[in-house]
Amino acid sequence: MNDDPDKVSDDETPDPSATDHVEPVTEQFEPVTEEFEPIGAEEGVEAGAEESDEPETERPVVDDEAATAEPARRRGVSGVLAANPMRVVLAAIVIGAIVAGGIAFALGSFTDNGNVGSTDIGENERLTQNAFTRSVAGDCLDWPDGQPGQPSKVACDQLHRFEVAGPLNTALLPGSEFGDSAAWPGAERFAAIRDEQCPVIVDDYLQGKLDPQGRFSVGMMYPSQAQWDKGARELRCGLQQTGKGGQPDQVAGRVIDNDQSFSWPPGTCIGIDQQTRRPTVPATVVGCSEPHAFQTTGIVDLSARFGNRTSGKPWPQIDDQNKFLAGICPAQAQRFLGGKEKLDATTLNTQWSVISEPSWLAGSRKVVCYIGLPDRGGFATLVGDARQTLLINGKLPAPPPQAPPGRVLPTPVPLPPGIQPNPEEVPAPAG
Repeated sequence: MNDDPDKVSDDETPDPSATDHVEPVTEQFEPVTEEFEPIGAEEGVEAGAEESDEPETERPVVDDEAATAEPARRRGVSGVLAANPMRVVLAAIVIGAIVAGGIAFALGSFTDNGNVGSTDIGENERLTQNAFTRSVAGDCLDWPDGQPGQPSKVACDQLHRFEVAGPLNTALLPGSEFGDSAAWPGAERFAAIRDEQCPVIVDDYLQGKLDPQGRFSVGMMYPSQAQWDKGARELRCGLQQTGKGGQPDQVAGRVIDNDQSFSWPPGTCIGIDQQTRRPTVPATVVGCSEPHAFQTTGIVDLSARFGNRTSGKPWPQIDDQNKFLAGICPAQAQRFLGGKEKLDATTLNTQWSVISEPSWLAGSRKVVCYIGLPDRGGFATLVGDARQTLLINGKLPAPPPQAPPGRVLPTPVPLPPGIQPNPEEVPAPAG
């Protein structure tokens, strides 16, 4: 373990001389606390698929490090949380994390294998068994892009779209809802069941180590209506990294073994909801020629300064993180843009995220440096790569006249749900 404060990942070295002095700002963004209604999603693909003969893999070995950030449980929450303010915070964060994943997996995941045709469901119909119906906790599933009805089991160190945390016992749900003659509940009801039941199963599976502000979200797989009509009632709770359009991205490795921080390459543009002037939910990578909220300039791994996941070192306070990053992100932005003058010409502000204590305890260590511009409580809409031609709210940037020495600190730029913003930023000069 290296405690050298000048050593960071990605060859980023603090260079205090490369930027002006940064005055601290005490304002801190609050975590996402809004309660969100379940979002509907389209029915899944029902194309046929071969049954998988792959052997079962070993159950995952979950890190036995004591979990210190316990998500709020589904029932009896209000009384317990009132006695424990920390749980109140975590409850809000867990809700936000689930919503940040969009419909964490509202797609039909069973396959109809050739016997339906145009006939009524009858005694010759059969319920197709596949990798999903045989899956157990610790299994990783993948499927062709956009075809969740064709799942296959893969080794978790290979690219996959869903990690199974465990089955959901439908006996816990109203009997009439999952009875033999019950109607298919529909995507919105399945999404509500996911939000009610799956966080507890995922929490037990990860032993409390899901980063509530990280890139992985709680999901659930459920049967399509055609398979439901044949008697399918299997449900699986699990984890995924949600990408564009609410669809699961492919990832490698089990969540417990991954750094759960958002980790975008330099130059990545994150989409914007132009109605709210907030980043898209979930935070979505878009082409920089599309409207976006901000552009990343790099990633900094705090392990080198504050300790890696196995070091046992305590969470570094926000002020300590800011002092460290103030010597890295501004200079990094200048290198990304090709010099201080080019950065100033964009009129964009330099900003970085920090790691909250629950995220630190879950093992997250990476923060994002980025450039953006505050606008009426959100982001200005950017179009174009900041290194080339950039439009801000549809106009070319207009740098102000050369300012006197010193810098001004405008309203901080908000980050998307899932990233803890820091209260300190270094803007371009202002007149």
